[in-house]
Amino acid sequence: MRKDEVLRMAARELSQKGASKGGKARASVLTSEERSDIARRAVNIRWARAKGAAAVEGQVSESLDQVEKTILAAPPDMPVSLFQGELTIGDVTFPCHVLGDGRRVIAQREVVRLLTGVAKGNLDRYLTTTKLSTYLNVDRIAKQTVRFAIPGTQFEATGYEGTLLIEICDAYLRAREDGVLTGQQNHLAKKAEIIIRACAKVGIIALIDEATGYQAVRQKNALQLKLQAFIADEMQDWARMFPDDFWHELARLEHVHYSPRSRPLRWGRYVMAFVYDAVDKDVGRELRKVNPNPHFRQNHHQWLKTFGRDRVRDHLNQVLGVMKTCHDMSDFNRKFGHVFKKNPLQLTFFDMVENFSSN
Repeated sequence: MRKDEVLRMAARELSQKGASKGGKARASVLTSEERSDIARRAVNIRWARAKGAAAVEGQVSESLDQVEKTILAAPPDMPVSLFQGELTIGDVTFPCHVLGDGRRVIAQREVVRLLTGVAKGNLDRYLTTTKLSTYLNVDRIAKQTVRFAIPGTQFEATGYEGTLLIEICDAYLRAREDGVLTGQQNHLAKKAEIIIRACAKVGIIALIDEATGYQAVRQKNALQLKLQAFIADEMQDWARMFPDDFWHELARLEHVHYSPRSRPLRWGRYVMAFVYDAVDKDVGRELRKVNPNPHFRQNHHQWLKTFGRDRVRDHLNQVLGVMKTCHDMSDFNRKFGHVFKKNPLQLTFFDMVENFSSN
């Protein structure tokens, strides 16, 4: 088997797995904190759009008002770039994006630049003017353009999923093997070979990690690093973490009188479910271990480092925003589950009895 063919087979497998196993592999190496961050950004987008359509004043809290203007201006069905980064293939460094729906996208002009060395927006020119129809469904490629918004800009971007780049490169290499390319088009095939080689190298590393179980070790290391970022070695001095509004909103939702000296025991469960576990399940579990009996001046948040406290405060602001849209605890429980993609908290019989007796 020829070397070029081996490379293409590896790249094609990477491309195919990119839509299925590739997504799972990426999810497996992301910490739950990173996955939560992705979810929270998506939540902000949904709430920002809901705010734009809402006619009732005060439906969304001030913390949700601070979403990027770009997101608000984008059409409701347009995906938004949640993460941006840079890739280097050969001598070309170019931006890439992960959209809110999970697609990995490269802007159209960057795809052209990878193939030609010149950033242009008309990819069709390099697909329809060559003899690629036997090797590539040009019409299908054209229909798979992705229009998306980039925070910080006022323009819509047009791009392609990264796996389509592999398909285009593979078509050029097969056409070159069959001798149907012109001299100038052979130059494009050389560029395609560089791209295939780079992707195949990265792809085989990912596939070996998945096959050998090494990705589980990476996950374990990621968990340790995450807990080191969140959890302190010893309890920190007490400082106010939860704003008074949080407790007043809880009381309003349960239709009970609020007294800072006698908070219901069930509220401790609410704090774990709606705050710490929602920020990160692993962090919630660790806090239960290091602080199994939380009480005044020995609260969970005293075990958080500065990074952890900042994340909890950010999450609290978002939770408060949801609270202020709700009429009662049942309504909040349902909306919280929908917004943060969490299973609603199952209230026990004893919780309901305690709630009834406190009214």
